[in-house]
Order: sequence, then structure tokens, then C-alpha cells
Amino acid sequence: MAKFYRKGERTYVLDVRGYTCPYPVIFTRKALARVEPGSTLEVVIDNPPSCETVPDAARSEGHEVLGVEQVGQGTWVIRIRKRG
Repeated sequence: MAKFYRKGERTYVLDVRGYTCPYPVIFTRKALARVEPGSTLEVVIDNPPSCETVPDAARSEGHEVLGVEQVGQGTWVIRIRKRG
């Protein structure tokens, strides 16, 4: 199950490790719908194609992709700011 939790005042984490497309995109869209405008969502993934599909989906909905960063062997964090 994907894990979604608050990390800070306006920062949330969505951990979708273990999921392949299209699930990271689906879970990201649902998480963005739950957070307030201007908040940052950090999506943790371990599926390389999601490094492109998740940012593309976020941009298509008008959100700002702050970056994609490899944080470990086979693990990335995609930072997205919800449009406000």
C-alpha cells in the first residue's frame, strides 16, 4: 500500500516504492488533490520509468516540478509544488 504522510508544515511524502506504472501517477494525482495549494509533495519511487511519467503528469495538471533526485540505489524523490 502506498504511504502518504505529512513531513512538515507544508511538506508531504508519498512513498510508492514497489509500484509500477500507472500506479505512481494515479497515487500522485490523488495525493496532490489532498494537499493545500503551495504545498510540496515528495514522491518516493523505485520504478525508473516513473521518473518521467510522474513529473509529466504533474506538469500536465499545472503543478511545478521542483526536481527529480536519486537518493539511493534504485530510489528517487520527485518534488512537486501544488499549483496555487
